[in-house]
Amino acid sequence: MTHTGTGIEILDAKLGGGFERPSAILLFSDHPSEKRVFAEHFVMTGLRAGETCLYVDFFRAPLLARRELAKFGEFDESKVVFVDATSAQMLIPSSESYTVRDPNDLDHIMDTVERAIRETKPVRIVIDSMEFLADRFPKDHVFRRWSQLLDVGREAGAITSYLFLNWTYGQAEVERIEHMSDYVVEFQSRMRTGVLQHFLRIRHNRPDGVRTNWIPYTFKELVGLTVYFPRILVTGPFNAGKSTVVRHLCEKTISVDRMGTTVAFDYGNVEVMGLEAEVFGTPGQERFDFIFQIFAREVNGVLLVIDSTRPEDFERGRQMLDLVGRNVPVVVLANKADLAGAVSLDDVRRGLQLARDVPVVPTVATEGRGLREALKLLAELIMG
Repeated sequence: MTHTGTGIEILDAKLGGGFERPSAILLFSDHPSEKRVFAEHFVMTGLRAGETCLYVDFFRAPLLARRELAKFGEFDESKVVFVDATSAQMLIPSSESYTVRDPNDLDHIMDTVERAIRETKPVRIVIDSMEFLADRFPKDHVFRRWSQLLDVGREAGAITSYLFLNWTYGQAEVERIEHMSDYVVEFQSRMRTGVLQHFLRIRHNRPDGVRTNWIPYTFKELVGLTVYFPRILVTGPFNAGKSTVVRHLCEKTISVDRMGTTVAFDYGNVEVMGLEAEVFGTPGQERFDFIFQIFAREVNGVLLVIDSTRPEDFERGRQMLDLVGRNVPVVVLANKADLAGAVSLDDVRRGLQLARDVPVVPTVATEGRGLREALKLLAELIMG
């Protein structure tokens, strides 16, 4: 089975290498969201790999679309083919090889797109957006040509991804669209703690297919999309090695300390495998629990650092997990695993009374050993 990557390493790992090819991917939302940025990132990933990509745009002129793609960096313009579906709407001439001449004729529109697919043989196809057709033409006619177009894409060995913001159809029609698709990528934007955040989740439409939780993401110019966790909490009992964990995970850190111990928090940013995370380390003493509870609000996940040579601290570790709550993804770092007297991972699990699905990773924070593995496991738990 051939897989085609999204360009986000940690997401591709979750998908077993990317989306299966050929396939049809529905990029769906019922409210305005950042679907187009995902589609553009998907196309740019293909262009960087030397693939031919086809972009059908009902809302932007090809010149503007190319300019938007340039936000991701340089690309070979000869590898991206546009179906110009906007010039005729604005009554202006087009220089593109594939142009929709009559935007009021559904069969002409779909015939033009299908001809472009057959002649250019793209690896990736983006149709932006199908609601243009849903809003203008009879439902049965749209579904018939929509299904035919997806079959043409599969025959060409391509991944056909199509954006759809539902203004028009009822639940039955939406379910019909989902059943026509091999994957559904659903998008949502919502305000959290005063900041607009963007989320996506992926469902592979087969019994054993991947299903993720809502995954937060962000966009950075010249980089593209990254999975983005705005609040990863690094916590644990006093002197377990939390600050060392933050410093080794993150390229740049800020630490507020006094007399050699953290009295407020550590902060750093980490970027690895297409994952970006804001990491906060909290003090371990009980008198600072008010600080801990502030940072624990709406936390994405927790790295609980335990000194595996001090079983007497396990009770404090249990208290901190109770403060966070049982619904937050947790990975336990059994730190100082290289020292004499370090207990086994099973002893750590029993001492903390952990559920079976909570990973315990042996770490040596002073050397950075095990830290990236722990962060990757936490990311997988958050994504679902």
